Amino acid sequence: MNHLAAQLSWPKVKVLAVADAWALLPVGSTEAHGPHLPLNVDVVIAQEVCRRVGTRLETVEFPAITYSLTEFAAPFAGTVSLSADTARAALIGVLRGIGQAGFRRVCVVNHHLEPAHFKLVHAAASEAQAGTSLRVVVPDHRRKPTGPALGDEFMHGGSHAGCYETSLMLAAAPHLVNEEVRRTLPSLDVDLPGAIKQGATNFLEAGGPEAYFGAPSRATADEGQRLFELIVTATLDAMKD
Repeated sequence: MNHLAAQLSWPKVKVLAVADAWALLPVGSTEAHGPHLPLNVDVVIAQEVCRRVGTRLETVEFPAITYSLTEFAAPFAGTVSLSADTARAALIGVLRGIGQAGFRRVCVVNHHLEPAHFKLVHAAASEAQAGTSLRVVVPDHRRKPTGPALGDEFMHGGSHAGCYETSLMLAAAPHLVNEEVRRTLPSLDVDLPGAIKQGATNFLEAGGPEAYFGAPSRATADEGQRLFELIVTATLDAMKD
């Protein structure tokens, strides 16, 4: 069962910590995700992964990290980006706080895939557990074998607000997807990782004038369910003792 920490009393949280429940920390961003998706896509997806993990294990989900480093979406309205140092320090503080609350194991469920952000998440996890008995795991579904199974768009198209993320949103929160807009969006076949390697510093420079890449119009809820199952499996595998 997945318990929401913010809705529990402190004695109940203590009972769960003493029982050695896993603490889950969803991590996302507040950034543009095309004209058809909301700013909180990464948070919604991370929280849905936590919910599904909690159907298989006893877990306590702490309130999400909703702001982080998100320079690639910075040119678009609504995007809020923190410096790497600020984001890393905040994450370290939250992780240490969860440990001080009595939890021995924390899983950081991150779905903001900007490379610099994911790098700071791994760094923060390592620093938070250094010199303590706290164990912090950071599942990384970009890696084999999960990454390739998530599809070619995920591996080579940037996976930002295209078929991949839109399918996940259709499975998790369809009411937040603007279907009228989504169906009209043309496919934008851009090798985002390649563009980044060639020097692009934001979505505009990478060839994404509306902050999406790939094919949102091809997204389906069924595909989202398939993707969630892969991500949840990868998360559970990372949590194994």
